Amino acid sequence: MKGFLIVLPLFGTAALAILPLKAQPIHGASGIVTAWGGGQSNSPSGFGNVEAISTSVDHSLALLADGTVSAWGCDDDGECDVPAGLSNVVSIAAGDFFSVALLSNGTVVAWGTDDHGQCDISTNLTNVIAIAAGHAHCLAIQAGGDVLAWGSDSFGQTNVPPSVQSPAAIVAAGNFSMALTSNGTVVAWGIDDAGQTDVPTALTAVKSIAAAKGYCLALATNGTITAWGAPPPLPLGLSNIVAVAAGEYHSMALTSSGAVLAWGADQSGESSIPPELTNVFSIAAGWSYSVALAVPTAIIPSVNLIDPILSGSIFSVSLQSQTGVTYTLEYAIDLGATNWVAVASASGTGGILTLTDKSADDSQRFYRVGLR
Repeated sequence: MKGFLIVLPLFGTAALAILPLKAQPIHGASGIVTAWGGGQSNSPSGFGNVEAISTSVDHSLALLADGTVSAWGCDDDGECDVPAGLSNVVSIAAGDFFSVALLSNGTVVAWGTDDHGQCDISTNLTNVIAIAAGHAHCLAIQAGGDVLAWGSDSFGQTNVPPSVQSPAAIVAAGNFSMALTSNGTVVAWGIDDAGQTDVPTALTAVKSIAAAKGYCLALATNGTITAWGAPPPLPLGLSNIVAVAAGEYHSMALTSSGAVLAWGADQSGESSIPPELTNVFSIAAGWSYSVALAVPTAIIPSVNLIDPILSGSIFSVSLQSQTGVTYTLEYAIDLGATNWVAVASASGTGGILTLTDKSADDSQRFYRVGLR
């Protein structure tokens, strides 16, 4: 068994399974970083053992399999000066000139420019399960579903709407914020100079979101993309998309086969995909550069978990499967457990696969999906 993906815990009857999966470590889904475009000439060569990546204006972060963080790119404001001894990191977010890390104990660490208090982490900020970073503000989801924000509020970007509770994902970009609700709709607030917070009224069935300074992308459960604000024009015929990323003037998409697509500006080569790039499972777009995380084998770790749902005592989660790979859903009462209980197993067909636990009736459960 390899490639375990840890899913969020379920507490009582609260449907916290819909919260961002990146709030917990993605063990086993490590890969090699490839970066191209402008401002990333000093990216680590053959940099491997990476579980997650995050990009911003001109610096990048990588979460390594051992829970440490590496950073590269511009360091004019100390955004690449990872604090000495930083460990047990489970999620990362690169702001415009600062960096944020979420630790396994639910606390947050930030470094870099602090001109608007974006790196001033309150001692009351605990039980965090997801983070996001924008131009000079941050967002966080707590285990109870509350969304907190701090840093610059010059355009209302930290005034979280009361209706935003237990979102499935959060995004901070430029001077605005966005949340994906549990029912697949999108809420946005903050500056609206390019229409980026004017969410299309008919937008539903969204499974992931991405944003840059002046536009937003939403990926639907059917693999199609919707863009609003001032985005680069979407190419025709996009299909089988499992992830999207928004750069300042270019956008990226990841297909179910592990291929990367890019469109928009290409002055620095940010949209020129390296021809040898295959087996990609994660993408990120910076100001004028792109980053991909890939594995050197033909099997792509199933990091794109879809629609985790807790309904009564029934928990289910879907994933983009690979043909010939067996997936097993397991749970434990706490993350330190050595014995995990298998509740469902199925073979991948190359399509969407759903795994279900029909007896999720403990006061707390952690789930993971393993693959063979």
